[in-house]
Amino acid sequence: MLEAFSNTGLTKTKYYRPGINKNLISRQDLHQKLNNSLNCKYTLITAPAGYGKTSAVLGWLETGGWPAAWLSLDSHDNDPVVFWRYVCTALGEIVKDISKDVDYVFSSQELLKAHIHINIMIDRLSEAPSDFLFVLDDLHLVVEPFIIEGLSYLIDYLPAQMHLIMISRAEPGLEIAKHKVKWQILQIEEEDLRFQNEDIFHFYQARGFTLEREDVKKIENYSEGWAAVLVAIAMSMEKEAAGHNTYKVLSHASRDIRQYLKDEVISTWPEEKRTFAMKTCILGTLSESLCDAVTGDNNGRRMLEEINKGNGFLIALDEQRQEYRYHQLFKSFLYELLMETAPLEVASLHTRAAIWFREHGFIENAIEHFLAGGSNRKALELIEYHVDDIIDRNEFGTLLSWIDNLPEEYRSKSFKIACIYAMYYAETDRYDLSRMWIERMKALIADYEYASSPELNSYRRVAYSLTEAYLAAREGKSDCLSLVMAAAEMNDNGYFKMPEFYDFNPADIYYYRCPFGRALRVYGENLVQYGNMADHYRSMISKNPGYKQLGPGEYFYETNRLEKALPCLLEALEEAQAASCPGALVPAMVDIARINRVRGDMKSALAVVDECEIRLQSMGKPHWNYLLQAFRCRLNIDAGVDDKVEDWLASCKLNTFTEISRSREFELIVYARVLMSRGRLNDANLLLQRLLAFTGDTARLHSKVEILNLLASLAYKNNNMPGAADYLEISLEIGMKEGYVRSYMDEGTQMAHLLRYYTTHRRKSAHEPAEALTGYAKSLLRQMQESLPVGLKIYNEASIAAIENLTEQEKKVLELLMKAHTNKEICEKIGIGIRTVKTHTGNIYSKLGVKNRAQCVKLVRETQLPN
Repeated sequence: MLEAFSNTGLTKTKYYRPGINKNLISRQDLHQKLNNSLNCKYTLITAPAGYGKTSAVLGWLETGGWPAAWLSLDSHDNDPVVFWRYVCTALGEIVKDISKDVDYVFSSQELLKAHIHINIMIDRLSEAPSDFLFVLDDLHLVVEPFIIEGLSYLIDYLPAQMHLIMISRAEPGLEIAKHKVKWQILQIEEEDLRFQNEDIFHFYQARGFTLEREDVKKIENYSEGWAAVLVAIAMSMEKEAAGHNTYKVLSHASRDIRQYLKDEVISTWPEEKRTFAMKTCILGTLSESLCDAVTGDNNGRRMLEEINKGNGFLIALDEQRQEYRYHQLFKSFLYELLMETAPLEVASLHTRAAIWFREHGFIENAIEHFLAGGSNRKALELIEYHVDDIIDRNEFGTLLSWIDNLPEEYRSKSFKIACIYAMYYAETDRYDLSRMWIERMKALIADYEYASSPELNSYRRVAYSLTEAYLAAREGKSDCLSLVMAAAEMNDNGYFKMPEFYDFNPADIYYYRCPFGRALRVYGENLVQYGNMADHYRSMISKNPGYKQLGPGEYFYETNRLEKALPCLLEALEEAQAASCPGALVPAMVDIARINRVRGDMKSALAVVDECEIRLQSMGKPHWNYLLQAFRCRLNIDAGVDDKVEDWLASCKLNTFTEISRSREFELIVYARVLMSRGRLNDANLLLQRLLAFTGDTARLHSKVEILNLLASLAYKNNNMPGAADYLEISLEIGMKEGYVRSYMDEGTQMAHLLRYYTTHRRKSAHEPAEALTGYAKSLLRQMQESLPVGLKIYNEASIAAIENLTEQEKKVLELLMKAHTNKEICEKIGIGIRTVKTHTGNIYSKLGVKNRAQCVKLVRETQLPN
């Protein structure tokens, strides 16, 4: 029996393909329609309960022999983490270890929100050697919007080998309109599933009934081709002495299937069988041991075998192990009957089931049944005792649904529940609610100060400080560091046990952008304080993950002290590798690659990225590769390697309207750079404006500066110099306060032209003294000029001189060329002939040493001719 459940909280039989009813009739017409699903991305099968949707697909799969994964869904799968864990586990039938590759994503709300788990699944499933099918049964029971959104995303990027089949009572709210246009969707509906005259004849023939033509017609008219009614009629016919009196069977029937089951089927069962069915209908999976525990009898094996014989309402999940489940329609009917006849017994049945699950180590199932049976105290005890394991799996949806089902008196007095809410709301950026529950934690510490042991009180105080530190980090507040120090000092006796280390950086390619990146400003202001903070944190762990040296390394890089940065980054790299901490490893190696890029060695920069990918393989967190691929694309943009840029563009699963999240922000910024390099300026502007709004909401200052700089560059490309200056000024206000240097220098010569324009044509700032901003801009410009090759400086000076030597008329023509006017428009504006315009244009190209308008415009922008 234990094979049916897993200590990970997953019920194994949900991702096993159900057994085939031995009386199932092959339906060739329907199978022919289903064959078309192999030519589509997605097949949707919709019909009310009892129309044989599941049986039809099972029969088709049996005849086809294609590789297939199966997942039977229920209402408990509305937790996104639970749902996608089941999906990955089921797909392990197709690609081995896919769950192992994805599982870590479920510990992070941020990664989950960005659909990182789906991206990894898609990449792994693309390795499948042949076409395969994935069936989601009873999809109507899953209504969580985030899950439906994720399924839409999966369909958008479905691997070519994968064909998705969804079985549902109603059409799900998937965003699939574009696929319908491309003929990539197959829909099978109620009319397609109805049993026709010949199907009905064979259906009863397989059960030992040979019907006359008129009897078949009566059943067809009565049942309207509904499979559930056909089964119910067959069950009634088995009770008739002759077994062939169709008229008598139908004459006693009601048009309502539930009433029919009650009057003509269940009422004819022996008391023992009827009682067993009603008592066990509270269970999802049926087995001898579990059924015996719930009923209090020892007849589980015999009853399951008896009900299964000739009954289309019991589905064999694993007939060898005798594991079954009731058909959903029959299960709901039995439960209604139970509530009608023995409502007071329901609570005790759930409690018995809960005790069995608890004794066998299936805690989630036990909690569900304790809650359903009203045993709230026992449910709370299990929740509190096992909450750390559940949080590690990030199953907040399930956890909060349990807590919400507890009476208020239980919720309000639990320190762990307060901690759960505080962490959850911090993780989902609802900071006010998180703060409210942190205050509740503080109040409960005071309430229990004298009633609890010193160990428990110390644990609570440390947990309170770390939760408060986590919230402060999510909010981008620097006091998170002092809170970590306070927690470490309170933990002198070691009552609070931390994991080996906490990975502060789940998905940011620069440490400046991760939740604890604010520590870098503290480093710049006070080296001793930063060291104390790092040492206090290390006192709670056994191995350094590399962050202590990564912080100074990235700080020195950003402040353009590359020689001091490199030793720190190399030390961080080795510590991160030893600790298997990608959150420190990736930023350290990316910073080393950036140093190589600054030194003009692009080949070495790309080699560092390649080496980082190799080192990541042993760490089991493939989403970092997406960030590295984006960073490689950034290098290729700078190097002008267009084919590599195009390869990334085709594979990145991004578009202008991709939902923005912390973990995909860098990729989207690179995507905007690609759009700009391809001349798709309107699309780039739209995406950058969306990114700017996101950084404004989340106080991501380092990202905000990069986005503002790109918007300034975009305005520059559009000859909107006042707009470029406005964006640059906002960027400089942040950069000066935070001490950024490389954020500007890494943008190259175009940023130098923008800074030159700003220092020459600046307007008074509303937020900072104009002189201070100008001085900061001049300092950046000076450092950039010092780092430029001599030849480039000469080239700029010569170009400026060449422009100055143009005649007044040529300058007027040049100004209109810069604004993208046609030759005809230039004629009209200046009042000269087309031949004269061409002469002036030729003279301009000759003096500037260019061959065409595009080269001319580029050169003038680089020399920053004031408009």
